[in-house]
Amino acid sequence: MKTKQKWLLDFLEIIFAPYSIISRIFPQIIAIAIVIIATSEIFIYYQHLDIISAIYASVGLITTIGLYTPSLNEMPPLEKILLTILVASSVAIYTTLITGIIITLSRKTIWIDARARWRAAHMKGHIIILGNMKELADELDIMNVDYIIVVKNEEIAKSIASKHVIIGNPSAEVDLKNAGVQDASVILIALDNDLDNMTALLRAKKLNPSARIIVVIHDEGLHDIFKDAGAYQVIRIRRFIGRALAGIALSNNIGGVLIESTESSSNAVKKHGYALGFFKVEKGSKCDGMKISDIPSGLVPILIEKNNYFTPYFSRDFILEAEDSLVILGDPSKFNMLKKLCSTKAD
Repeated sequence: MKTKQKWLLDFLEIIFAPYSIISRIFPQIIAIAIVIIATSEIFIYYQHLDIISAIYASVGLITTIGLYTPSLNEMPPLEKILLTILVASSVAIYTTLITGIIITLSRKTIWIDARARWRAAHMKGHIIILGNMKELADELDIMNVDYIIVVKNEEIAKSIASKHVIIGNPSAEVDLKNAGVQDASVILIALDNDLDNMTALLRAKKLNPSARIIVVIHDEGLHDIFKDAGAYQVIRIRRFIGRALAGIALSNNIGGVLIESTESSSNAVKKHGYALGFFKVEKGSKCDGMKISDIPSGLVPILIEKNNYFTPYFSRDFILEAEDSLVILGDPSKFNMLKKLCSTKAD
């Protein structure tokens, strides 16, 4: 989305957000309107007031202001009974309405939710996050990417501190529609359990079959089931974290999984995935003086650091030297082999 369009969207959502908030107190508004109409009809019938005067008297009565009070001696018994019932019920409704308005207007997360719902209705090609993924939201903010995140409760919304948060049920169809799932390009699902993940996946797939849906699962045994259900990519969170930690242990830096398997992936990727590895060439190691083409197969050097500068420009005959650093993309099962070649320490 262009900068001018984003600015306009930010401006318009501030204007129209209050209309979304009205929906939260709409039932009380309808109830109080019904009581006013009923009381007005009683005044018109028994007191022979015109419509405007009857509404004026009704509002004064149900708000206990008492702008119009008929003489009790002149009121028929049935009118007294009906007015007593209406006044008693209206006071409760009126109190609930005012309390609801005050609570609604005083909660910052409600305004954020209202703005996000309005914004989502006018977005296309955005990313939808289902679940508590604050870190992902932070990164998308830094990248200036359009997204909507749906979380279960206000406490989570407060912790995220983003204007793109919708408070609702991430696996419910109504909240998926409110998030603009029909027009999203990517849907990332990471809920507390795999049952909710599957529910959200099936509903999102039904609403937007063309979206890329990525699911973070807890039980690795369900990987194929989620793939068969239509997930573009399934991330096994424990394996993902395990590989990242293994990358740290072997290459002295973070080495997270970059590619999980998809339908078109090679057998190597389906088995292990691809990961990044960072390796330092120690003086006297087998890598010291070795051609870069001699590193183990299945590992692709993508950057070389020499004298504190990274370069992607090197030939197959490039000679590695002590203190050089390698950034490797490849099969993580081969990392230990390269680690031994670059190290002078005994196994």
